[in-house]
Amino acid sequence: MSVSFWFARRYLFSKKSKNAINYITTVSVILIAVVSLALTITMSVFNGLSDIITSMFNQFDPDIKITATSGRVFSLDSVEQKIKSHDEIYAYTPVLEDDALFVYGEKQLIGKIKGVGDSYTKTCEVDSIVVAGEFVLEQDGIHYASVGQGVAHKLSVGLMFRDILQIYAPERGKKSGILATEEYNKTYAYARSVFSVQMEIDNEYVITSLQLAQNLWKYTNNEISSIEIKVKDDVNINKLVKALKKDLGEDFAVKDQNAQHEFMAKITQSEKFITFLIITLILIIASFSIIGSLTMLIIDKQRDISILQSMGAESTTIRKIFIFEGWLISILGAVIGVALGIAVCYAQEVFGFVKLGASGNFIVQAYPVKVFFSDIFAILFVVLLVGFLTAYYPVRRISKKRLQ
Repeated sequence: MSVSFWFARRYLFSKKSKNAINYITTVSVILIAVVSLALTITMSVFNGLSDIITSMFNQFDPDIKITATSGRVFSLDSVEQKIKSHDEIYAYTPVLEDDALFVYGEKQLIGKIKGVGDSYTKTCEVDSIVVAGEFVLEQDGIHYASVGQGVAHKLSVGLMFRDILQIYAPERGKKSGILATEEYNKTYAYARSVFSVQMEIDNEYVITSLQLAQNLWKYTNNEISSIEIKVKDDVNINKLVKALKKDLGEDFAVKDQNAQHEFMAKITQSEKFITFLIITLILIIASFSIIGSLTMLIIDKQRDISILQSMGAESTTIRKIFIFEGWLISILGAVIGVALGIAVCYAQEVFGFVKLGASGNFIVQAYPVKVFFSDIFAILFVVLLVGFLTAYYPVRRISKKRLQ
């Protein structure tokens, strides 16, 4: 342990001749601790909210999705053998997805048809998203549909009624108004189930069999818009994505779940980063109290400084004492704040004492939190960096006059 650090630690915990110095030092530690606490809780809440949003989409989105980089559709035959060659893949299903017009009774709605293959129940956990009815898309030659909860509400779709859901889609290469239904391809399906994932999806999606979707748009049995893949447990998805990209070439885009919602991920990270910067600015302002504490401490310790100088201590050594003093204030505040923040987040995760609202119309009732080690490291790094800079420059400036 260096002499400078030993003196700094002693000055921090020893009683000063003027009580005001003790008070200011204590206030400085409390301010740093409060800001560190706020940073820890805020970052953890962002992580929790991001996880909730991601999990909602993950119920509907596959582990990996393959689409063509150019054109709307591609042939399943062109990629199927290459996909089968990867043992890490548990199941895959071809998908044909496009816009369509839904008519139920006297109501109409423009949304999206998602035609899926027979193995869709293996690539998507349909049991976790179906909220009413039974997920059946074809039985005894009759086509059925699973409608989003928002679609069901807007069209007043009832599973107990046997009204037919009429589906219209424009003919390829033909330009006409969406309301001119007589000029559109038309098919029918009975609503067999209702699913709910996320409002944006629920309000526009209807899931049907792949055959119905291909017949609607007059595609052949091999033409699809994407392939959805479910990987086996304990498989490195990033490694598999790279392997598929290499095998399929530049004509196909291979995306994991994060890449499928890249824009949303960027928005969430941007909000988290901006919030981090705002609280860091508050941290910088709070750290100015350290300057007052160090200034008064240097004045109070003039006798000690003179004794050290007479014993041969260099000005650099004496400056380090007060720099370490300011830094220790930041370290103490950061450790206390982060420790309290982790404890609060753990309590919130277990007991959920901070609720989202009294109405109860939320997916989760309490604010979700998740502590990441990378966030803790970033918080400690920023707090200690700000604390060091806050101590370094004032000490150099003040000590030039006081150490003469």
